[in-house]
Amino acid sequence: MRHCCQFKADEIYYLEETSLYVNRKLSIGFCPICEKPVAELVEISFTGAVQRLRESGIKANELMLSVMNQISYSMRECNYKKFKSKPYGWKYGVNKSVKINGKEYFRQYAKDFYGNKELIKVS
Repeated sequence: MRHCCQFKADEIYYLEETSLYVNRKLSIGFCPICEKPVAELVEISFTGAVQRLRESGIKANELMLSVMNQISYSMRECNYKKFKSKPYGWKYGVNKSVKINGKEYFRQYAKDFYGNKELIKVS
């Protein structure tokens, strides 16, 4: 099955280190030709040797289930936290004037195009 070797990962999971391997990563996706699930486990040993294990079909599901309890975080979680915390990427400023007890205060916000905003200055 040569065509299952090239796939685009839909999800990337980073795994905990073991006594033999560091920088462990599990990529999951689908083969664009046969549309079977494909999983690839990449591990780097302490000596620097890279070990790749690629499975497709039912064996890909078994590989995913065997390392399910070792998942530290996923790439989707990182992207979600990055976009939902503070303004990220392109930013623009918004000035608001607020009247409190007859005094006028200006509040400056930094906003991004994802809907996040952060108070920068009150004057």
